[in-house]
Amino acid sequence: MLSFQNKIKDFIIKRIGLAVLPAVVLLLSGCALSINEQGQETKDGVSCSEDVGETVPDAGEGTEALAETDGYYYRALSEDGERTLYTQMLVCMQQMGQDETLLCGDEDLLYRIFCCVLADHPELFYVTGYTYTKAVSGDESGHMIFSPAYSMSKDDVARTKSRIDEYVSGCFLNLPDGDDYERIRYLYEYLICHTEYDLQAPENQNICSVFLYGRSVCQGYAKAFQYLCTKAGVEASFVTGRIRESGYGHAWNLVNSNGAYYYVDATWGDVSYTMDGGNVPGGPEVNYEYLCVTTEQITRTHEIDLSVVNMPECTASDDNYFVREQAFFHSFDEGALDALFARHAGEFVTFRCETADVYSLFYEYLIGKEHIFDYMDSDAGVSYSDNEETLTFAFWLP
Repeated sequence: MLSFQNKIKDFIIKRIGLAVLPAVVLLLSGCALSINEQGQETKDGVSCSEDVGETVPDAGEGTEALAETDGYYYRALSEDGERTLYTQMLVCMQQMGQDETLLCGDEDLLYRIFCCVLADHPELFYVTGYTYTKAVSGDESGHMIFSPAYSMSKDDVARTKSRIDEYVSGCFLNLPDGDDYERIRYLYEYLICHTEYDLQAPENQNICSVFLYGRSVCQGYAKAFQYLCTKAGVEASFVTGRIRESGYGHAWNLVNSNGAYYYVDATWGDVSYTMDGGNVPGGPEVNYEYLCVTTEQITRTHEIDLSVVNMPECTASDDNYFVREQAFFHSFDEGALDALFARHAGEFVTFRCETADVYSLFYEYLIGKEHIFDYMDSDAGVSYSDNEETLTFAFWLP
């Protein structure tokens, strides 16, 4: 038998610092003020001016929503005007309107509501920002003219939606009829296996990068995953924040699986991201460490931005990937380990430990004492990844 050093290839998946994002990459992260070419103050694609004496129509006129407004961010808003503003802005952008009069005199509130609409509606891929005009005299004070900015014409939007529908139709051909978790897992795997992490991907801040080009960055992954989940009847929301170690902006998702909230990070589930644009030969395409995790688990590595709305405390574990797949170990259990490898004979095997002590016992047994070769053996050796931060192991044949 070959020695341990010759038979095991020490492969540690990297998680932090591989993707150096621009300082302001997420529409919802940060509010960088600058001056545009017209000398107007701008905020992440937002520009403003003041208008005096304009006749202001009824703020509630023509606000019939074209799509459901019952997203997580919408529900987090107060009912005393914030939801009305949300609905007006949503309908305006769905119709690709130019000027919508809003009963709002607070530009910070306007920006927050705008962020909420885009966070709930990834299908607004053609919206790039907005300008607003403030009425500052007489009875008109406290009103704004809201004017969205679009990246394409109505005809181009229609053609793009048709191409997106083709992607979704292909994806849903094998969508399982099971519960929320089974659909979430399928969509997670499908998106990852059909997308490459690429900082140079076109339109990488919206769903087009994934659905049209198969390449994206974290915001594109998160918005596309949200879009697919919503189409599949699973509640999903867009979440932004930062990677704790690097401070880089990042985006992921909140999902409701079988009545409980979990976090999902499809970008960190893509091994092509963790390996800086490529996979290990013979290695897995999908990493499951961030499929349906708790707040406590996600915040070990992620910092959630709560400046727009508060996010729920996710404590459920029933639909965590490792729990559902019977790959979660509360204690060292050789019999359960035997059963896990038997279910995945010759395939990629991954599991999570409940505590650091349990993790240490498995590490010593499988790697220190080389018992991994009792389960997986080949002339090429065994490749593996172990992560003390998430208390997980992954093994596969190269």
